[in-house]
Amino acid sequence: MLRLFAADVYDIVIVWMTARWYQAVFKRLNSGDRILDVGIGTASALARNKAEMLDRRLSVVGIDYEAAYVRKAEAVLKAEELWRPAPAGTKGYREGEFYCHVLQRSIYDDLSDLCFQVGDQPFTGEIPKIIPEELRFDAVYFSGSYSVLPDPPAALRAVLPLMKSDGRVFITQTFQKAHSPMMAFFKPLLKYITTIDFGQLVTEVELEGLISSAGGFEVLENKPIPGSIDTRMQTARLVILKKA
Repeated sequence: MLRLFAADVYDIVIVWMTARWYQAVFKRLNSGDRILDVGIGTASALARNKAEMLDRRLSVVGIDYEAAYVRKAEAVLKAEELWRPAPAGTKGYREGEFYCHVLQRSIYDDLSDLCFQVGDQPFTGEIPKIIPEELRFDAVYFSGSYSVLPDPPAALRAVLPLMKSDGRVFITQTFQKAHSPMMAFFKPLLKYITTIDFGQLVTEVELEGLISSAGGFEVLENKPIPGSIDTRMQTARLVILKKA
């Protein structure tokens, strides 16, 4: 029964926290930025920051591997009038570019076509081996999804050709301050209770190792997110990377 309502369970359990994470990230983006959102979920957290998104003239292309999340994300974004193109001539948007749309894709797929896609219809033209700088994403955002991925360093390497030379990667997630064998055992099992995949337990030190092993990135910022989880065991952190 929980699987039937997986997207709704996700919103009840997660969105109160991730909405604050989106706010922290949106405030650090530049006006007119185009973002690839990896693991966007139901897009409910993004929608709660609609005012900030429109004020900064941001456009977001979201991907998620979970079909139920993608279906709900489409419904949420259409209800908030974000799944539509910005009016012609709106500063910061390409002609026909949507405020936000979501696709069922994996970060390990070839996502080059998303750099060329301006609406919610697939791009069918020829894609060059090297994507023109002006068509790449200004930012890539992993909202609570980084440690859920089966190979986090490979995910970072996958976004390198999709980012502008001055592009940034944003990671928001809770990380353990120290290793806990009990938490390491139980955290992966939570998906069988809640339907939500919380991934493996990752400590703050292990996160540094995952980023380092990806290669090609420099850490610009790694700080707790104000007003989010910060206990003696774990902290919600905002990590910002740039191309090395």
